[in-house]
This record gives sequence, C-alpha cells and structure tokens, in this order.
Amino acid sequence: MTTEPDTATAAMSGAPAVLKTSSSIWLVLGVAGTVWALMGLLIVLAFGGMVPPQTYLPALALYAAGEAVFVAGSALSVLLRRGSRLARLVLSAYAVIIPAFFYVRGGPSAGDMPWQALLLSPVGAVVAAAVAATVFMWLPPANAYVARGGAQRLGSPAASELPPQTVVASVWILVVAGALAALQALLGLALLAGTIGSGGNATPALVLWLTLALVAAADLACARAVQRGKPAVRPVVTVIPLAGLVLVVLATLGGYSSISSESPAAAGGVLSMLLLTVLSEGLPLIGGMVPAVLVWLPAAGRYFHRGAEVLPADAIGS
Repeated sequence: MTTEPDTATAAMSGAPAVLKTSSSIWLVLGVAGTVWALMGLLIVLAFGGMVPPQTYLPALALYAAGEAVFVAGSALSVLLRRGSRLARLVLSAYAVIIPAFFYVRGGPSAGDMPWQALLLSPVGAVVAAAVAATVFMWLPPANAYVARGGAQRLGSPAASELPPQTVVASVWILVVAGALAALQALLGLALLAGTIGSGGNATPALVLWLTLALVAAADLACARAVQRGKPAVRPVVTVIPLAGLVLVVLATLGGYSSISSESPAAAGGVLSMLLLTVLSEGLPLIGGMVPAVLVWLPAAGRYFHRGAEVLPADAIGS
C-alpha cells in the first residue's frame, strides 16, 4: 500500500486548531480595532477645528497609531496561520501593546473599578482575548507547526504552489487597506451629502472621498491579481498609493484655499492641514505602500515570474 495519500492528507491538514483559533482572535481584534480607531479619527477631525492644536494633535496621533497597530495586527494574523515565526513574535508583544494603548487613551484601570467589573468591560474583554490568543499560539501543537516552517514546508507537491509570505502579506494588506478606504469613502460621502446646500466649496471634499472610493476598488481588485501571480499587477500596486496621495494632497490644498483665514480650521496653517489629512484619510494609501515594496522583493519576484494562474483553494487562508 502506498503512503502518498496519507502524506498528502497530513500536508494539507494545515495549521493546528490552537493556531487557527489564535489567528482568528487576532483577526477579529484587528478588524474591530481598525474600525474603532477610524471612528476615533473621524471624531477628532470633526471637532479638531474647535479645540487648540495641543489638545487634538495628541488625540490624532494616538488614533493614527492605533489604526496602524490594528491594521498590522490583521495582516500578521494571516501570516500567523501560515506558521510565520516573526508574526508570532510580534503578536506576542500585542498582548502588552493593546492594554498599554487603552491605558494611554484613558480607559479604565484596576484603580478605577473593581477587577471583576474591569474584566467584564469591553476593554477587559479585549485584553483577555489578546492574552488567550497569545497563549494558544505558544502551545505545543503550534510550536511544532511553526518549527517545521508552517504551510511553506508541509512536504506536499502542492506546497510548492503556495505563494511566499511576502505575497500573502501583500494580499491581505491590500484587502484591509481597500476595506478601510471603502469605509472612509462611504462615511465621507454620506457626511458630504448632508452638508450640500449649506454653503462652501464641496469640490475638494468630493475629490478626496471619490479618490478613496477608487483606491478601495483598485486595492481589492489588485489583491486578487496579486494572489494569482499576475506579473502586470506589480506596477499597478506601486502606482496606486502614490497617485492617491497626490490627489489627496491636491484636494487638501484646494480645501485650504477655499476657507477663510479666520476659520479655526486654518489656524494651524496649510502644513498642519496636510499632516492631519494624510495621517487620517491617507492611512489606506500609506498602508498601500507596504505591498508596493513587498511585491518587488526577490521571493515575490520568483512567484510572479511563474505567472501562476491557479492556486490551491487555501493558499492564502491556510
């Protein structure tokens, strides 16, 4: 009797359950945190012109940092499922980073309420989930999977068809950046629709939100093309964030030129407004620069040169 079916079954079994559970927890925390930080950014921007810069700039920096942390966590959760040692090490630090983030933000601490109430609070639930995910990904089955190289060294012929981790990371960063840009565009266009007719020049804001909508569609389309190993998509992935940032800057300059010098929004000057816009609405574009670099690395280059047309169904999610 041949042992090939058994070997293939073991190779395609993928990550152990504890590592899949940990990866899923980190992914949920990353997506939820991304949405939460985005809402915080929008609130800060909405009221930024009504408070002194020394008040809203730290809040803007905090939410922008949180957005970057949670988006990175979402991408790392996918790499973790593939057995990435680096992803596991970085996510282990998240068990400390997330509580510290909420502490700096001003969330409840053990000194503010009983520990039972703290554990039952949303912040306590997030911290408990992060600790549980950290424990799961260091259990013996997960250690064995990571030690043998995860999905890249399963010993199956199909393993050679799996995309390298640089490609996997590029796909998921593009998906997260595209989803974030789509959410920003929808919220922005909805707010803009409510202000039409109230006076003022709405063209710069319209250009800004439509740019994000186009970036969202392009990122999501490119994610699929990158997954399939289409060589022609690499220049497109490189151009999208650069062209998007140019349009965002032009829209910001147009918006600044249309407001009165006595407006609170103009108090910080054009550079301050550019910085605020790039670090908030421009986050999907900044994130898009990461795959713009990853797709040109040597490991990714070999994958694209093969021009893969068909990948295993679990090539990205395994």
